Parts: sequence; structure tokens; C-alpha cells
Amino acid sequence: MVIDAEALVIRKRLEQSLKELPPLPTAVAKVLDETNRMEPDMHRIDEIISGDQALASKVLRIVNSAYYGLSRQVTSVGQAVLILGIQQVRTITLSVGSIGAFSSKGPVDADGMRRFWQHSFATAAACTALCSKLSVERKTADEVATIGILHDVGRMFFFCNFKPTYQKLVMKANQANTTYEYEELHFLGDTHAGIGAIVADRWELPEKIVEGIRLHEGPFEGEIPVEVAILAVADWMNKSYYYDNKSPIGPLADVLIETLGLTGETIAQVGETVRNKVDEASQIYGMMAA
Repeated sequence: MVIDAEALVIRKRLEQSLKELPPLPTAVAKVLDETNRMEPDMHRIDEIISGDQALASKVLRIVNSAYYGLSRQVTSVGQAVLILGIQQVRTITLSVGSIGAFSSKGPVDADGMRRFWQHSFATAAACTALCSKLSVERKTADEVATIGILHDVGRMFFFCNFKPTYQKLVMKANQANTTYEYEELHFLGDTHAGIGAIVADRWELPEKIVEGIRLHEGPFEGEIPVEVAILAVADWMNKSYYYDNKSPIGPLADVLIETLGLTGETIAQVGETVRNKVDEASQIYGMMAA
């Protein structure tokens, strides 16, 4: 592969940007650590979130939103944690932390970020729906949904640090009918999956999250971990349903269907769940980013 001068410059900038990556807020890292325990301490989670005013206010704003439709106002973080549950608390804190980490680099394209998180939330919802259909145990289902939230964090990194280049890359992929990953590799030296894994590792996220992010775009060959297969199918569903027709999205890999034992009916049912979640996901992002 011939690497042009522009790509070389961008790759140097990429290395520097990764070195300057802001850490996740301390409260977010502590919540993630606690929620990953075999028996999370809800009181401890309450203490951690309550100790971070910005995070606490967003958790309360979300639990009191029309999204949950509660009959009375929730005024304490402890109540909110009990109502939301471990998975939702993890999702909100990780999302708020990621948004904050990238926003600290400068002004953010609100529409682009909204679309990014819409895809991320809907992918997590698809992961949960697939896990339910496949009778996956609760802990594994929660882990896969967490990876679903962060699976494209590398794309967000590219978008926030190399927006003009990434827009050009997307346009070239659409015009040449190549994949985004092919163009990422040419211009940036790595795909968003590879860079996302580096970001997750530097944020000291659990190894399962790091590996899930790294593997979610394939190539899918041989024996594939069930968690990766679920994530890949959920991601494919969202790209297939919500990207425009010009976007280069291939068919769902046969090995993924075989690994999970999926039927056309299951895919259609989960797809309907995903469609219903997209508008809700957009509302949630608005509350977290405010």
C-alpha cells in the first residue's frame, strides 16, 4: 500500500493525540469498577455519583425524564440508582464520562455527536434484545451492552480529532464502494476498532471491553466468542437500518449467524426493538450532553 504525504502527517498527529487523550473522570472509573464486582454495593455507587455534582445532576435528570415516565419526582441519587439498575447506571456514567473526555478537547459538533451516540445507544439496545432472545446469562448480557455503548469510541476519537480528514475518508469510501475500515487503515494507519481498543485500554477499562471493541468489525473467521458475535450483529443491524443507502455495508457474515443460531424471524424481531429505541436514544444524549 502506498502511503501519501498527507497520510504520514496524519499518522504522526494521531500518535500525539493518543498521548494527549484525557482520562475518564475519577467518579466514572470508580462507578465502573464497583458495577463490575460480583455483588455491586448500591450504597457505594450512590456515594460515588453523589460526590460528583455534574454526574449526579445528569443521573437525576435522566431518571426524571419522560423516557422513564415515573409517577413522582426522584430527588436522591440512591433512589435513581435503584430505579435505573446496574446496567443503566453503568451506561449513563460511561457515556457522560466519554462525552466529557472528548468535549474537553474543544467545541463539539453537536449534531455529529448526537448521531454517534444514537448509534451507540441503539447498538447497546440491540445487544440486550439479542441476549434476551438467545437466553444469555444476565452478567454476560450486561457486559455486551456496555461494550455496545463504547464499541465505536475509536470513531468518536477520529471524529473529534481529525474531523475534516474523517469526512473526506467517509466520502471516498462511499464513492469508491470500499469500507470505512479500509480507508481508515490507509489514511490513519489503523481502523476505528483498533484505535478504540487503545483508547479503552488507556482509560483502564476491563479487558473484555477492550477486546470487544478491537474485534467488533472482524474479520470474522473460525471460532468467534459469543459476546463478539452478538456485538457485531447488533452493530450491523444499526448500520443497515440507519445509514443511508450509499454507505458501504456488506451482508451479515454467515459465521455470525451460525455462531448465534439466528433465524430471520429473530433478526426481524430484534430489528423492530432497535427501531423503537433510536428516538429514545437521541433524547437521552440530549440530557447527558447538556
